Amino acid sequence: MKLSELRPGETGVVTKVTGTGAIHRRLLAMGILPGTVIRVARLSPFGDPIEYEIRGVFISLRRSEAEYVEIDRIVPLHLIPAGEKVRIVILDGGMNFIRNMGSIGISPGKIIEIISPCCPMRVRTELGEYYVGRGEAYRIYVR
Repeated sequence: MKLSELRPGETGVVTKVTGTGAIHRRLLAMGILPGTVIRVARLSPFGDPIEYEIRGVFISLRRSEAEYVEIDRIVPLHLIPAGEKVRIVILDGGMNFIRNMGSIGISPGKIIEIISPCCPMRVRTELGEYYVGRGEAYRIYVR
């Protein structure tokens, strides 16, 4: 999927940056690297350019430039309904957050089941059933 296909509010993780020459160097210099989480912040009134958020910084790209970036669409855990099984893609936090989530069986590549949604979420991992707070659920991206 291309970055230009995401809608406002949707999130993706960069898988590949194509293109050659100046456009390729420009995208890499802006921080659009494989593995980077990118969110569509908003569209201009006529739909071009598009504002994206990368690592807390807002950048604008024309739709034609966004065509050079391939992504996988991901969703924050808090949007998943009860009964769904999902695969963890990215933990968007510091070392303590990653360590704490790992201790309850939540790490990239693992599959978890949502038992009850929201406030706090109850999830089942391979290690058992645990509660995940709303703030934590916002920083866990799944597919």
